[in-house]
Amino acid sequence: MSEHRGIVYTKDWIVKLVLDIAGYTTDKPLWEKVIIEPACGNGAFVREIIYRLLKTCVRDNTLDYEHLSKCIKCFDLDVDAVESCKYMAKVTLEEFGFSDLEASLLTDAWILCADYLLTDELSADFVVGNPPYLRATEIPPEARDRYIARFSTMTKGCDIFIGFFQKGMESIRRCGGVLCFICADRWTQNQYGKSLRKLISSYYHIDTLVRMHEVDAFETEVSAYPAITRIDLNDGGIKYADCAAKFGPKDVAELQEWLNNGTTGYFGENFSATRLNHPRDDAIIPLANPQKISVITKLMDQFPSLEDTGVKIGIGIATGRDDVYIVTDPSIVEEDRLLPVFSMRDWRRRNAKDKWLINPWNRDGSLVNLSDYPRMKSYFERHRSEIASRHIAKKNVDSWYRTIDKINWGILGMPMLLFPDMAMNADPVYSDGSKYPCHNCYWLVSDSWDIKVLGGLLMSDVVESFVDALGVKMRGGTKRFQAQYLRLIHVPEPNRIPAEAAAQLRYAFETNNRNAANKAAMSAYGMES
Repeated sequence: MSEHRGIVYTKDWIVKLVLDIAGYTTDKPLWEKVIIEPACGNGAFVREIIYRLLKTCVRDNTLDYEHLSKCIKCFDLDVDAVESCKYMAKVTLEEFGFSDLEASLLTDAWILCADYLLTDELSADFVVGNPPYLRATEIPPEARDRYIARFSTMTKGCDIFIGFFQKGMESIRRCGGVLCFICADRWTQNQYGKSLRKLISSYYHIDTLVRMHEVDAFETEVSAYPAITRIDLNDGGIKYADCAAKFGPKDVAELQEWLNNGTTGYFGENFSATRLNHPRDDAIIPLANPQKISVITKLMDQFPSLEDTGVKIGIGIATGRDDVYIVTDPSIVEEDRLLPVFSMRDWRRRNAKDKWLINPWNRDGSLVNLSDYPRMKSYFERHRSEIASRHIAKKNVDSWYRTIDKINWGILGMPMLLFPDMAMNADPVYSDGSKYPCHNCYWLVSDSWDIKVLGGLLMSDVVESFVDALGVKMRGGTKRFQAQYLRLIHVPEPNRIPAEAAAQLRYAFETNNRNAANKAAMSAYGMES
């Protein structure tokens, strides 16, 4: 299948591991089961599925064409991939003694050029494979609209694999079967995965999750952040394994042993493992080193969230056209239409040049009348084509000159902490509130905290562990410090932090001393050994 359809081919040892975790193994009478491969691509899964099925048929003397024709259903949209897959399947069948005609009839029955997501209702004991890695923006609009209409878990911002999960779970529901995909695990923690998480917690069960972000699992290098996820209809917790980059075929037996028999935490050479509680509703699933998960889970039970301690969290202003709204020349418009702004990008680059937002908002939340500000009106008119082409302007024709967001006047003048969207470590930046934050950073303000004490706490390793375990990460371990993940941080009440620890946290923040912050944070949390 062509690249733009998101096909990433899976290595043979990973295929075998996925099928083993699914339970599609030759110790069972597989000829009694039905398996679906929803996006067969070049046939990596199909080849192994056929081999395992026929091996049990030979053993049990059940090589019957009519019966076998119902045991496998494979789908793909790419004609060339389907033909290649059929050829491979036919060769495999002939090796087991099927005639050319029987092999052709079986492959035609098994392998279909069709969109699995839009097929009629199917029932199966197993749904196994590697769904396409197709981002929301890459899905053809007409197809995306049909998927959204069909699947309750899909929105315009969802990657396509969300639909494969829901369709696959529908396929196994009647048989009480198993879904097992190697697929991006971002749905376990990001916003667009909420509906899928809720669906699973309501009707299904995550049995196994093997995280393989840095593992060499595919034939080509991709930024896929994959995990092997097994979903069924049983009850119980999640068997969770976190694999190191060096995890490979030699580690599979060790992993399988733990998945089959392990009841406690395990720390092997190339993976660690533990058991997690099944999440409730649409809760984020913690994914990190099992030791880290254990620590933050306990802290979440013992301490309130940031917001519950009186911290307000938000994001800087989005304009839709920073090149128009944010300027370095204060003479362009009237003085009272200028709002000094803080840019995280400029701060990181040590760019000290002052910048201003051309502000079209009154303090009561209404837009100013352009006729009252001739210089601003003239400036906006000169840039009308750029401003009016924004989505927000098309939706609000009469207020075409508005920014996407309004100004939150309440935070101006308040000392605040600012986080970049992405960073390797938790490094909050202090601002005295005289500059309004731009959209590339998240702000925290509070009436109950000494903001620099909070800054020291938030730069500590123990607090960073929350974002590491509960937030989506980019390749290389870059963390996302978005508001949705900052809200998951749990901290001591500010008035319960010992005075000495508070002073140390403040000092650590002012001097950017992470070691001092770590020591003081341990004291604040009561975690001293």
